[in-house]
Amino acid sequence: MLLLVGTMPIEDMPLTHGPCKYQEDKLTIGDYTLEHDYVTIGTAAMISAASATCQALNIKEPHAVVMGDIGMGEGTLKMFKFLNDEVVNLKPKVLTIHYILPSREQFTKLVETVGAMDEKPFFIADAGALLNAKAIKLSRKFDLFTPDPGELSFLADEDAAHPAYVQHFIFEVDNTEVARLSKEAYEHEDAPQYMLVKSAIDHIVVNGEVVGVVKEPLVPALEAIGGTGDTITGIVSALIYSGIEPADACMKAAQINRFMGELASPTPATAIAKLIKHIPEAVKKVIS
Repeated sequence: MLLLVGTMPIEDMPLTHGPCKYQEDKLTIGDYTLEHDYVTIGTAAMISAASATCQALNIKEPHAVVMGDIGMGEGTLKMFKFLNDEVVNLKPKVLTIHYILPSREQFTKLVETVGAMDEKPFFIADAGALLNAKAIKLSRKFDLFTPDPGELSFLADEDAAHPAYVQHFIFEVDNTEVARLSKEAYEHEDAPQYMLVKSAIDHIVVNGEVVGVVKEPLVPALEAIGGTGDTITGIVSALIYSGIEPADACMKAAQINRFMGELASPTPATAIAKLIKHIPEAVKKVIS
């Protein structure tokens, strides 16, 4: 099972779990349906991208555990309590955690539970989960992070407990800075074995060393479109679930995300919803 976890900015959304299916302007999670703009907000964009990728690869659909949380943290805690009780029974092969509010006790308990499983899933964190893992020194318990340059700056600052307090923030990403900060983050155990650094030039990092970059196709408008970082996390989760080796999956996910953009011919004003529907064709371009 590919299990995707995260909160949604929907006040009255209950704890929802089950198989996911993306269709244009519609995402079904269990018996709950998201439509129109909600399909591509944050965690939903990641889930939609993962579902679209699984469909293109003709593999089993992902499952998700989600709940509404508009910033108070109650949804995050209820969601983690459910996962702590059920993750062993769900037996995911790949587990990806996305947007959450800061949590120490329940988050730590889940990480410990996952680490003790007989068949430990490949463990991925992005967004709030990535920041939370670093802040409470649990980064090494994960297998893959998918940071953007700002998040990488946070990972590389050993003493920063919050992204607002990093000493050196990357404003212009280049190969030298990404390589240096990736190495620093790994050396003080604030980065896992694999990272996919999402930027104008995507970097694939293994054990603190850059092992590959993806520059093409170059679609400048993608940098201004919110949600493209979420989609790449969903895509790489599905590729690893399909059996592709993690570093190769990171390379392919970066390429697929870029082809998704190229096929949509976007402007900076284009909504991410207009891009996700092109994922199946992008998958076919990258994976024969």
